[in-house]
Amino acid sequence: MKIDFEISMMRELKFFLGLQIKQVRNHIYIHQTKYVKELLKKFNLEDTKEMKIQVHPNTSLGLEKNLNQ
Repeated sequence: MKIDFEISMMRELKFFLGLQIKQVRNHIYIHQTKYVKELLKKFNLEDTKEMKIQVHPNTSLGLEKNLNQ
């Protein structure tokens, strides 16, 4: 990230605006594990089972367009 953005921090970026950030080699992973765990705790759902779903690597996430307009 230092190459692409001007960063004035002393340590590696790990948490920013509610997002957890993990930098490994040439990749940056952004996730919200801590936020989800806090939500589960808030609604007493900590004991629920997780469910993994597969997403095709070329899937692009974006805003849905309203087809009715």
